[in-house]
Amino acid sequence: MRNIFLLLLLALCTGASGSVYYLSPQGDDLKGNGSKNYPWFTLEKAWKAVSAGDTIYLRGGTYSFTTTQDLTGKDGSPGKLIKIWAYPGEKPVITKGSVFDMQNQSNLIYFDADYLHLKGLEISNFAQKPGIRANSALFGFTSNSIFENLNYHHNGLGMVIRGKSTNNLILNCDFHNNYDPYNTSPYCHADGLNIAWIPEGTINTVKGCRFYRNGDDGLDLWNNEGVVVIEGCWAWQNGYREDGFTTGGDGAGFKLGATETANYSVYKRILTNNLSVSNRNFGITQNAATCKMFICNNTLYDNKQKGIYFSASWGDAQHMIRNNISYKNMTDAAIGIKLPIVDHNSWQPGFTVTNQDFKSVDPTQLVRPRKSDGSLPDIDFMHLATGSDLIDTGIDVGRPYLGKAPDLGAFETVPPASVIVNQPPVVSISSPLKSTSYTSPATITVDAAASDPDGTIVKVEFFQGTVKIGERTTTPYSITWKEVPEGTYSLTAVATDNANSKAVSAVVSITVVKPAPAENKLPIVGISSPTNGSSFTAPATVTIDAVASDPDGTIAKVEFFQGNVKIGEKTTTPYSITWKEVPEGTWSLTAIATDNANSKTVSAAVSISVVKPVSPINQPPIVSILSPTKGISLTAPATVTIDVNASDPDGSITKVEVFNGSVKLFEKNAAPYSFTLKDLP
Repeated sequence: MRNIFLLLLLALCTGASGSVYYLSPQGDDLKGNGSKNYPWFTLEKAWKAVSAGDTIYLRGGTYSFTTTQDLTGKDGSPGKLIKIWAYPGEKPVITKGSVFDMQNQSNLIYFDADYLHLKGLEISNFAQKPGIRANSALFGFTSNSIFENLNYHHNGLGMVIRGKSTNNLILNCDFHNNYDPYNTSPYCHADGLNIAWIPEGTINTVKGCRFYRNGDDGLDLWNNEGVVVIEGCWAWQNGYREDGFTTGGDGAGFKLGATETANYSVYKRILTNNLSVSNRNFGITQNAATCKMFICNNTLYDNKQKGIYFSASWGDAQHMIRNNISYKNMTDAAIGIKLPIVDHNSWQPGFTVTNQDFKSVDPTQLVRPRKSDGSLPDIDFMHLATGSDLIDTGIDVGRPYLGKAPDLGAFETVPPASVIVNQPPVVSISSPLKSTSYTSPATITVDAAASDPDGTIVKVEFFQGTVKIGERTTTPYSITWKEVPEGTYSLTAVATDNANSKAVSAVVSITVVKPAPAENKLPIVGISSPTNGSSFTAPATVTIDAVASDPDGTIAKVEFFQGNVKIGEKTTTPYSITWKEVPEGTWSLTAIATDNANSKTVSAAVSISVVKPVSPINQPPIVSILSPTKGISLTAPATVTIDVNASDPDGSITKVEVFNGSVKLFEKNAAPYSFTLKDLP
């Protein structure tokens, strides 16, 4: 069986890509060129252009074809399949147009070509019309092909593969709601998938498919003499008419015959891990197939006649029927053949089945949407519940299983993983100690000790609060944290072990403080001029010079004081001021130097005096009467003009007074010193 699967998997290798053509519901076979921007409309048009290794992409939308799409006359090749795919992320729907001549055109798509790959297509509504025999929407002859993620529904007949078709894989497809109500025997040919009239020496595989609510059977292998592998498929509610409860066709989930040859050397029907539920008649039926069969690890539930049906009239091949569950069918198993290997099945002695053996018996889960990769959805339906005695009670039939032995039924239970309780690592900060103080900008070495009791340390991370400041993956677990400013900090170390468990150390709080300022040296200052005891004459102009320096900085300013009165200031050299109009007195001069750190020094006081200037001996003024002259005689009443001449050898005349005896006659403050006396008696 493993060799069979390997052969089929080879078909999945599609090799290097060739040319790519595009179809669109808005495409035009006449005006288009098959490019993405100018697509065609029909498959037939694209088919004429493709060669081995090429791809036809169908854009999303509905393709209402008015004639059969004939895919014949050419093949792909190994590693170069002709791909007919849905454009990624889009949903193309293929159906018939309103003028499709179903009377003279039997199929919507007809293929006779090898090495094909159809993927992601919905093919629907090619329904049977009154008075017209039912036809298949997808019918043909092919080998080495893949049919993947097809949604085939509401057609007359199911998908049909005929003739010498071999090495095909039908993968993750849905076949449902197909009916043929107008046949001579209504609803008796509308299967989901029909791989029939196939000769001996062929092999075809159906995997991950769903067959439901078809008028006849889910999967029909009528007159298929080849090998058919059916793995991981679900079939339910087949054999009813459109209303879902009126009797339709045969109603088998999986119909495995008939066959005309009786080759017992190989298994020609290999059914594993399938589910068949609520079909009108049978879950699995031999149906006159005389070939040898391998029926293992399937689940048959609520089928209205028999879960599994093998008749003595259908040959005496040595079938292997093991590890199956058949539950709540009208008859769980009817196996009348003579030489089968039938053991370790739920209907046999030693097993009791109840609803409690399953996580769920709700079949509505079966129609859940497929996963994004096209595989079947996750369900609990008919999965064995924890503690069921159907777990690990099967027998090894050469297929993978979990646990001590295979489970019964379609779904292998995943045993609970052994729980290993990982012990967390141990970590602490060894340096610095709690409450250590540093001076900014600080350089701090943080050391941690870390170990793991049942594993190894993968890394140690260092944090200040929530901010990561370093990491080490090997010992010593030590980092240097630089340029740390003033503040209070909370340090932790986080150790991670090889099982990804983490431990956080206790918090170590440290502080970084501003550095204490260095002791400032005082500036030096002295008055260089005038010297102590200097004397000046009032009003004096005194130039005061100071010399100032600072041993560890600079001089910001020099201020000059007389007593406590500021008389000047200099911020740059030379430190010199001029004190003007200094009156008489004794004065105490000081200079105060201030440095860049605002430290101050007062100079020694310099005492100066300003004295009154010394006065010279004053020479008296000179005065004489020029007129009248001495001894002049006048007649009364006389008018006399008196003229005086006055000067001062070392000064100036401030006034001239004229007297007659002791009587002051007149006074003049400025030259000419002249006065006229009238009416003298």
